[in-house]
Amino acid sequence: MTKDVWVTITGVQQDNAGETDITKTSVRGQYYLRGENHYVLYEETDENSGEKRKNRLKWNKDRLELTRKGTTNSRMIFEVGKSHEADYVTPFGAIPLEVATSRILFWEEEGGMRLEAEYELWTNQERLSKCELTVSVRAV
Repeated sequence: MTKDVWVTITGVQQDNAGETDITKTSVRGQYYLRGENHYVLYEETDENSGEKRKNRLKWNKDRLELTRKGTTNSRMIFEVGKSHEADYVTPFGAIPLEVATSRILFWEEEGGMRLEAEYELWTNQERLSKCELTVSVRAV
């Protein structure tokens, strides 16, 4: 796959009351393969604040990691059957989260690749939401 890619990220979050929020971002990015690890780097702009965030997706056959840097920072690790702590750091303080992953799928397709993850977000032993993350990477 080429270095320059088109990245589409779709997130679905369902809270405990059953309310669903869907976000979708499509941006240009860069793809790298180093050893067994795949990397996608991309930048996104917050619709409300106009803030630019740098993002890095890193994955292999067993694990996915999403790192975001900007006014808000986070590093989330997704690994099936495991829970990982993640701090969502804002200018007002850090929010402790726990990421409990139930499924990760990765496959290569003609002209690109696709990644899917299902997980729950917890804080203070209380479930916040059930989530799905889908990432599509296509050559530009």
